[in-house]
Amino acid sequence: MPWLIDSSFVYFFLCWYSGGERGVASAFPKPTVGAVLVADDGRILGKARSDFRNDAVRAAIAQAGLEVTPLSEWCVSWPSSEQLRKDLETSTLYVTLEPSSEREGTALPPITQLIELVGIPRVVIGCADPIQERHSKGAAALHSAGIEVRMGSVLEEECENLIVAYAQLANSKLHKMARTHFNLFGRPLGFLHCSVVDSDNIEAFARQGNAFGTKFGGQNLSFRKFGAYEIAPPPEVIWADDGDDDDFDDEEFLSVEFEDEDFQGDMSGTPMMPWYEQADAVVATFPKQGNGPSDDGSLAARLSGLKWLATHGCDLPAGVERIVVMDATDLKELPLKNGGPDLPNHVDIEKFWRANHRKPTRVLLRRGNEAQARAAADAAAAAAKAAAEAAAAAAAAIETGDAAKAAEAAIQWQKNAEESTKQIQSELLKSQALKRNLEEMGVIVELLDGSEPIDVMKHLGERSGLHTIVWRAGCWGERGVQSILAGAFQWVSAHLAVDAVGGKFWQLMLAENAVRLQ
Repeated sequence: MPWLIDSSFVYFFLCWYSGGERGVASAFPKPTVGAVLVADDGRILGKARSDFRNDAVRAAIAQAGLEVTPLSEWCVSWPSSEQLRKDLETSTLYVTLEPSSEREGTALPPITQLIELVGIPRVVIGCADPIQERHSKGAAALHSAGIEVRMGSVLEEECENLIVAYAQLANSKLHKMARTHFNLFGRPLGFLHCSVVDSDNIEAFARQGNAFGTKFGGQNLSFRKFGAYEIAPPPEVIWADDGDDDDFDDEEFLSVEFEDEDFQGDMSGTPMMPWYEQADAVVATFPKQGNGPSDDGSLAARLSGLKWLATHGCDLPAGVERIVVMDATDLKELPLKNGGPDLPNHVDIEKFWRANHRKPTRVLLRRGNEAQARAAADAAAAAAKAAAEAAAAAAAAIETGDAAKAAEAAIQWQKNAEESTKQIQSELLKSQALKRNLEEMGVIVELLDGSEPIDVMKHLGERSGLHTIVWRAGCWGERGVQSILAGAFQWVSAHLAVDAVGGKFWQLMLAENAVRLQ
């Protein structure tokens, strides 16, 4: 197909694109991309644009008639149409932005690999990836696979204009640090936004005006030091910095002058800082009983994080994922319908689960495999106890020569064992039914081995390749500090409530934990 026809297809997407970088149809915080797959005679086989759910290239290939499934590698199911196979063998893929040659965790293989697998012989790319370390790597991967590649000579400026906001975000110091952190540790850069991290050190408060003077794990949290923590305003300008410097410098990063946050001192408010809408995902916890934000441990109190995510989380860009973290054993307490006694009328929980016109909601079940094993073990222990009691009764009957009683005890033993087996099956079926209910509403449900925030971060890095996570929490106490020291969070904004002489003292705290080799 002549290269001169390129501009018409690129222009088609420039006209098609509308709605704004953060609109409901946007892919932000990922880039906006358009793709057209064209046969040699000019017929359009498939066309698509990226949004919160789809990659443009993948969607265009699927529209052409191929069934594309991401497993450990791409799996492509070919239709019986011989004509489509011939069309693809001589087709050209037009794409406004350089396809990525990197995996998105274990969930999504590289898009360049999919293009190669389908057998597309030519690719026309509008502009290169704006991230310096990825610049031209996708094109090079395609070229190495024997694909004819042309990049940057067709409406390059117009294609770059589609991703101006994305390019600024991707090249900010914050996201440079996020990529550095991910490359080092394989997990996202964590932002913890909570009310209290540690608030019971009255001696430290009397000495220096805050409650963060205690040493945890050999690190003093009250002074500025690379790898330590400090009292400071929150990071309000870091994402706005263009980051003209090519090399990421840790010391320069830590010396940024932060603007004051216009936050609400009333903790009943719901402050949402700019980094919420520029992260890959926002996480809230449905704590197990005893770990909620109030002493009564009521379900209503434990649902505070979920309620916030279901209401204010709707203000996030459609491409920012909303994730609920909870114990698998608490799944039965999770509200799936509106109108429950523990949910206010303004909380539309059904809308949250269905996530129409935005990225699907995800539920991570902590101790997922352990929970099922624990339920089976508890039921088996109960069965063993009942069997032992029945066996003892049978043995006693035999000793007395009462065969009828022995037989009756043996029958009872069998009934107890059968009942316990039914209990095991019932518990497992209930758990599976609840998971199916969520999945039928479009929720992604994943099992997570482990229970700590660091386990969640590792999972999100390994599974989905997420680079930035905001975790909204309540009162974490020392558990929050331990999570920081474990490497789950690198930036923390917390309102410290200290009861001491002079009354309650509120201080905004930024805890800096630079990337540490562990």
